[in-house]
Order: sequence, then structure tokens, then C-alpha cells
Amino acid sequence: MKFVIDKNILLEALTNVTRAIGTRTTIPILNGIKFDLTKEGLSLLASDSELTIRVTIPESDIKKIEKEGSMIIQSKYILEIIRKMPSDIIYFDTEDTSKIKIYTDNNEYNLNCYDINDYPRIVLDESKEPIEIKSEVLKSIINETVYAVSTQEVRPLLTGINLKILGDTLECIATDSYRLAKKNVKLDKIVNNTINIVIPGKSISELEKMLDADDVVIMHIFNNKILFKYKNIEFQTNLLSGTYPDTNHFIPSEFAYMINLDLHAFNDAVDRASLLAQSKDKNIVRVLVDGKVMVISSSASEIGKTEEKLNIECSNKEKLEIAFSSRYMLEALKVIKDDNILLLINSDDKPILIKSVKDESLIELILPVKTY
Repeated sequence: MKFVIDKNILLEALTNVTRAIGTRTTIPILNGIKFDLTKEGLSLLASDSELTIRVTIPESDIKKIEKEGSMIIQSKYILEIIRKMPSDIIYFDTEDTSKIKIYTDNNEYNLNCYDINDYPRIVLDESKEPIEIKSEVLKSIINETVYAVSTQEVRPLLTGINLKILGDTLECIATDSYRLAKKNVKLDKIVNNTINIVIPGKSISELEKMLDADDVVIMHIFNNKILFKYKNIEFQTNLLSGTYPDTNHFIPSEFAYMINLDLHAFNDAVDRASLLAQSKDKNIVRVLVDGKVMVISSSASEIGKTEEKLNIECSNKEKLEIAFSSRYMLEALKVIKDDNILLLINSDDKPILIKSVKDESLIELILPVKTY
């Protein structure tokens, strides 16, 4: 394998493909990146057996291809080596598949490589009926829901996001049983098959980081895996097995209190109150709603207390006192793009719904916390 390539082009591809390298893999060769050079271009592939990413650099983006071939290069070093190379033009050269020389006019690295024959066979399958979605829409869906997935392995399904497609409606749900995020979008085309899958939260978060352009993502969905194709990137992840719990009964349809308030003012007040919250694990903040005034407070016996008033619009004149995790509330508010929000509440022990005034497609929910 022998070729010449622009540093920045290779660096971008390596940055994306190394997202699939696991930190705790028990198969040493999966710590490597597979380089496949043909006359059509260079493909880089990495996998931890759960997540696989392949990035293809077309021949037109490579300065020179002298000799085709395949290598497994250690990922631990290759990314940093390329990042710190002093020249914008980098040369790769090898005499066999066990060693590779990476060099510029003034420096060089000679790396030992894994045995190409030991690398597992990885197939990136494509379905007969792929689903298309705009990359900016998919990025928004992931960003607005994935924060609510569980980080606890006790209930594995809750560590993923539930993606459902019925007709031309895509619904995405994430919950850790203490909070919930639900997003609905309309697809450009009707999907013939009903889709109900659970994508690992860690995998989908990595995909979100790679989506940037106003382009199209093609999804190939199978019973146990999903492949996303985006520009020159192929991103395949295993699905979580099992049936995601029905969360519809968590979301009330009627509310005793409908509170309209400024998102930024509320966010900042909750953020300030969290500074004196009693427990750093839960960051409990209390809210008193009294007519057109909301009082946000918190206290810590060893530190002190704080209180802040906001002007609001409320559908109910009766007083309401409720407490919640400031961290959960702030993370929910962070993904709303509107300036005004609605807090929909029934009582101090029922879920709090957070919605944009203008955008009906996103619903967020957090459970209140009893403080006595």
C-alpha cells in the first residue's frame, strides 16, 4: 500500500471512524483501523463489534495512489500522529502488511501493524426499502431526546432511544423512568412497514456529532441492526433487543395549571437556585406558583438559601408548591429553541410537562420530587 494524501482530509476521516473504537474491547485487533486502498479510493473501517463506522475517501481527494493494499493500523497512535504531523501532505508506504511508514519531508514514523488476516469479516448490509431523512432533522431529533436515556444498565432498553415509524410519522422517545423526551416529525415519504426499534444511546450520540451538512441520511433498518449512510460515512450499530415500554400513559392529557413563562428567565433562575441546592446528586429546587408570580428557591442548611421571583401567566389562581431536580429541568430546557415555554402541571406529585409555545412536536416530562 502506497499513497499520498492531504493531512486535513485524512484527519477528518480518522476523527469520524475512531468513534467506533471501544475502550474495553477484549479483541485486540479491534483496536485497529482497517485501511483499504483501491483505485477507487481509500476506505477506513473501525468496529467494536457493536458499532461499525466506515469512511470512504474518493480517489479524487487523494494526491496519489501508487500501490493498492490493505493494512490494520493501531488506532491508539494513528490519529495523534496525523494530527501532529508538521506538513499538510503525508506519505504512506509499506513493503508488507506487518509494518507501515508514515512520513513527510522532515519526519517519519514506522508502525507495527496487526495481521490483516485476523480482522473479522464485517458486512454493512443495505435493505430493499431504505428510509430517507434530512440530516438536520435527524440531528435535531437525536439532540432533543438522547439526553433523557438511562445510564444504568439495570434496564438495558432504557439506555437506548425508541424510534417508531408509522406511515409518514416518525416518533422518537427516550426515558430513564424519572424523565422523558418525545419528538414527532413528518417524513417526506410514507414508509410501508411499521418500524419499532431501540437504538443504543451511546451509538446514536456519536452519530449526532457527525451530522453537520444540509444533506440526506439514508437508513437501512433490520431486526437486529441499523445502517445510516451519510455523505461518505457508513454508520452501523446493533439494536437493543426487547420491547420498549409503552410510555403514553405517563403523559397526561389534561392539566390543572398551564403556566406560560420566558424560557431564558426561568432557565437562569433555576440555574442560580441550583447553586445552593441541598444535594449535589439531585439538586432540588422548589417552585411556588401564586397567581402571576413564580417564586424559585433552594436552600442548604450549612450554606444558606436563595429566592427569586418571576412574572408568569397561569391558568389557575390557586397556589401550587412543587419541587424538582434542577439538573433534569435545565437539561430539558437546553434543547428548546423557542423563547417562551409552557409548564403543564396537575399537582405536586404528578409529572411536569415542558413544551414550547410554538413547537408542538417536542414534549418533555420530569417527575417532581417530594421534599417531605
